[in-house]
Amino acid sequence: MDENNQGLQWSHIEPLCILRALARQLWMLLLAALTCAMAAWIVLTCFVTQQYTSSTTFSVTTRTSNLYYTNITAAADVAASYSQLLQSRVLRQTMEQNLGMPLNGTVSAQQLGETNLIRVTVTADTPRQALVLLQAVSDNYGSLSAHVSSSAVLTQLNAPSLSVSAARSYNVPRTCLIAAAAGAALTAAAVVWAAVFSGTVQTLEGARSGLDARIISSVPHEGRRTRKLLGWFDDRRRERRARRGGKRLRRNLNISSPAISFAFTESIHRIAEKFQHEHAKGRRVFLFSSVSAAEGKSTLAANTAISLASRGVSVLFIDLDLRRPVQSEMLGLSVKQKNELGTLLTESAAPEKILAAAVTDPATGLHSLLSTKSYTDVIELLASDQLAKVVALARERYDYVIIDSPPLGFFSDSELLSDLSDASVLVVRQDTVPAPEINDAIDALRAGKAEFLGCILNDMAHLTAYSAGYGYGCGYYGYGYGKKYDKYGCGHRSGQKQQ
Repeated sequence: MDENNQGLQWSHIEPLCILRALARQLWMLLLAALTCAMAAWIVLTCFVTQQYTSSTTFSVTTRTSNLYYTNITAAADVAASYSQLLQSRVLRQTMEQNLGMPLNGTVSAQQLGETNLIRVTVTADTPRQALVLLQAVSDNYGSLSAHVSSSAVLTQLNAPSLSVSAARSYNVPRTCLIAAAAGAALTAAAVVWAAVFSGTVQTLEGARSGLDARIISSVPHEGRRTRKLLGWFDDRRRERRARRGGKRLRRNLNISSPAISFAFTESIHRIAEKFQHEHAKGRRVFLFSSVSAAEGKSTLAANTAISLASRGVSVLFIDLDLRRPVQSEMLGLSVKQKNELGTLLTESAAPEKILAAAVTDPATGLHSLLSTKSYTDVIELLASDQLAKVVALARERYDYVIIDSPPLGFFSDSELLSDLSDASVLVVRQDTVPAPEINDAIDALRAGKAEFLGCILNDMAHLTAYSAGYGYGCGYYGYGYGKKYDKYGCGHRSGQKQQ
C-alpha cells in the first residue's frame, strides 16, 4: 500500500455506498428528528415564558420665551437625559416604595432620533403586570424630574393600554419542525461522514490503493430483478417442501440458473480461468475465505466450483465451514445423516469412505462433501490427520478441490485450512470491512503454506451503473449469515445476503 495515498481520495468513495448508509440508518434519522422535535416542544412549553409589552410616548418641552425652534432644540437635549431617568434604578425604587410592593418587569426608554420625543416600553410576564409598571412610571417620574431639569416639562402623548398579544411568542409547530429537520440533517451529516471515512473498500481504485494484494476479479452486484426471476425458475417441489416444513425457500445465486445476469456469470468464469492457470502450475486445492460474514465467499466458492465442473474436469467441493454449513441448501442438494462430512470426520471414517460420501449434482457433475448441521469441536476436526488425508486423497483423484472456510475475522479455521491448500483467495465485499482488517487477514493467509493469489471484490455496484440500468437494487438473495453469527457466538440474522 502506498503510504502517500493515506488521505481521502474521492476516487475511492462510491456515492451509492453513501446512499446505502443513509438508507440503512433511516431509523436513526427519524429517531433524531423525533427527539429534537420533542425537545423543542418541551423547552417551549415548559421553560420559555412569553413576554408582554406596553408602551407610551412622552414629549419634552422647556419653559423659554425664545422661538419654538429654539425650544425644540433645547428639549431634545433634555430628552436624552430623561430617557436615562425613566429606566433608572432610582425611579424603580421610588415606584415600589410608593406602591408598597415589588414591580415585575423591565423598563426601557429611548429618544426617538434627535427629537424631543421619548418612547417608554415596559416588558413583563403578563399583560396586567406590564400595564401596572407603565402606569407607575407615568405617576412617579415627576418626583425626580427636577434632578434632570427644572425648566423641562414631560407630556404623555398617549395613555397606556393593556397588551393583547405577546411581544415575544413562538410558533410551536414551526419551531418543532425546524428542530426535527435540524436533527435529521445533523444525523445524516454524521452518517455521511462515517461512510466517507469508514476505510472500507468501495471502488476498484480504492481496493488497489488500500489493499496489500492484487485484485483477481471484480464481481458485480445482483439484485432485486434477479430475485424476481429466480422465483420463476426455482424448483416447485423444493418450494412446496420448504413451505410444509415451515421454512421459506431461499433463492440463491447459482450460475446454473437462467435468471442470473451475464455480468455475474462472466465474472465467475474469470475466477475459474484464473484457477485453471494456477492448475497448470500444479495447484489443485483452492481455499475461499473472507474477513467477516455476509461477504459472499460461500456463493463465489460454490459458483466457481460449478464453473470448473461445467468445463469437463473433475471437481470436488468441500464445505468446511462446519460452524455454519450452508452449501447443501445453496446447491439444493440433500445429504443423508450418515454421509455428512462433519459426522464422518467425528467418527474418524476412512478417507476413501469420506470421498465416497460425496454428493453428485446431476446437472453440473460437481461432487460435494457437505454438512447440514453445526459442530462444536471444529478446531479438532480441521486440525486432525483425518482431514489432511482426505484432502491429500482428493488432490490425487480430482483435478480441482474447492474449499469453503469460515471467516478469518472470527476464527482461525482458515489458517488451519490454508496449510492443507495449494492456493487461497480472500473475498472482499464492497463497503463491508475496513482495509486495515482486510490486510490483517491477507497477512494471516500469507503466513500459511498455501500461495495467496489475491482478493476477489464482490457485490461491486456503482451509482452510474444503477442509473444506466445495470443494477437492480440492494441486497443479495441467498442463504446468508447476515451481519453476525449466532452459532459463531456473535448473533445471527437470516438475511438475503451472499455467503
